[in-house]
Amino acid sequence: MKILLVAVNAKFIQTNLAVRLLKGYVEERVEAVAAGQLKIEIAEWNINQPVSAIVRGVFEAQPDIVLFSTYIWNRVTVFSAISEIKKILPLVIIGCGGPEVSWLPEKVFTDCPAIDLIILGEGEQTLVELSERLVSRGKFFRVRDFSDIRGVYLRSGFGGNRPFTESLDDIPFPYTAERMDFDPKNKIVYYESSRGCPFSCAYCLSSIERSVRYYSLDRVFRDLSYFMDAGFPLVKFVDRTFNLDPERYLAIWKFIREHYNQKTLFHFEIAAEFLSDEAFIVLDTMPSGSVQFEIGIQSINAETLRIVGRQSNPGNLAEKIRRVPRAIHTHVDLIAGLPSEDRAGFTKSFDFAFLLSPDMLQLGFLKILSGSPMYALAINTPGYTWSERPPYEVLATPVLSYADLLIIKDVEYVTDSWYNSGLMCNTLKYLATAREQRSAFALLHEISIFIRSFYSDGDLFLPRRSADCFECMAAFISHNKIYTGDLLKYDYFLQGKPGVFPKWFERRYSKEEHNQALLDQGLLVKNGESRRIVYSQTEYERFLFPGDEKETKILFKYTEGMYREKKAICDIL
Repeated sequence: MKILLVAVNAKFIQTNLAVRLLKGYVEERVEAVAAGQLKIEIAEWNINQPVSAIVRGVFEAQPDIVLFSTYIWNRVTVFSAISEIKKILPLVIIGCGGPEVSWLPEKVFTDCPAIDLIILGEGEQTLVELSERLVSRGKFFRVRDFSDIRGVYLRSGFGGNRPFTESLDDIPFPYTAERMDFDPKNKIVYYESSRGCPFSCAYCLSSIERSVRYYSLDRVFRDLSYFMDAGFPLVKFVDRTFNLDPERYLAIWKFIREHYNQKTLFHFEIAAEFLSDEAFIVLDTMPSGSVQFEIGIQSINAETLRIVGRQSNPGNLAEKIRRVPRAIHTHVDLIAGLPSEDRAGFTKSFDFAFLLSPDMLQLGFLKILSGSPMYALAINTPGYTWSERPPYEVLATPVLSYADLLIIKDVEYVTDSWYNSGLMCNTLKYLATAREQRSAFALLHEISIFIRSFYSDGDLFLPRRSADCFECMAAFISHNKIYTGDLLKYDYFLQGKPGVFPKWFERRYSKEEHNQALLDQGLLVKNGESRRIVYSQTEYERFLFPGDEKETKILFKYTEGMYREKKAICDIL
């Protein structure tokens, strides 16, 4: 007998943690697996692949039961695949689990008639009992055989809610050498050290489980040691708010600090306002490249935050975010479309976040998720409209029109492609504060309009070469007669060693100074290493930055980053 666990990720680089936790748990608890009577397999695709690839893969696996891990980003793909699979494998039982199918199961059955069962809530023990029942029934099993299993929802009835897993330590670590089924050097690895969230943010399904359960620190330390010993490049904690318990989260950060391998980067989602003075003492001593943070701001509007159940103290939040050491990559989040926040209010939230100079500013849009408190609020408040298709994104609110959201969409695109990408973030930071408006949102909106006029196709969202984006920005600066010094040149050098220099670029290069800088840095030894190789990996330029009277001499050294992108290391001479 075979059970196939299917993951359909949003991107190729992503992996699915849930199916791996389920597989490990069942394999350790169902004797039929060790006896060779039952196989638990994982198949993984992404939404950018054709549905036919998923259908073929499931067909070739020939499972008895296939279970899909279902989220808002893959629902359409998953339901399409299930409908086709049922046609070619009519006797196979097809099920779904995950947040996208857990709140309105009857509607799920209606939307996709080919689904036979839904697993509600945590699936580990439910899948154990389902597996044991499958083996006991053999080839004569029917979907009705699972009707009394808690956590299993059928068209004919519901087996009842299943309690949460009592001890998370009982769940096997999914990334041992024996269990690894992908190369961590080319994928993002997701890891949990807790489940649940104590907060009640109206737009989030995590707010439904108000308790928090933890893996033991000893278990977490063993897992972290494995990641670092094996040299995993990137590990993302999926804990909803990592820094809830100071004694616990500081112990984990200290463990990373003391055992850091100069390779593994750990990503945490934190609430910056809860960081203590002791936390900043620890963060000041964290090795560069060991941790990075994602911080949810969402809004600074007091009434908005009250309605959605979040704390409101922007001043304290800003002070804490600014105290995070610059060596720690910081990613902040905003949500457009929240209750009582009109375009002017969102502009204030955006400017607040931008002026904190985060490494990334992610501008998201409110999703009206079935089962969330926000869904109840929106469905009972005139003026809310949202897409009926995943990801159920808001189309208008009582105070924010669809036209307003389109403007915010334009700003989001420019933010992501020109700022978050690192393309010209230094230039944008300066422009946001140098002009009279002192509004980053207004600046990026103006740039979005200028982009449409600059290109003959008038398409803001068409992918452009980096060189074309720089040419557009140079034209914007010239058109508006804004003095930016050599900041745009500096950003241009940071992208990688230039192959050619565009017309707008005024060079202040000296080969003699470049050569001397290489000698001074010990990169070039007379009559030694090939000069051609050293010069191909470096660049030299003199810059005059805004507010400076003297030029700054910089030697750029280009190295390959984690994902094979060229990264510039700057030595100011």
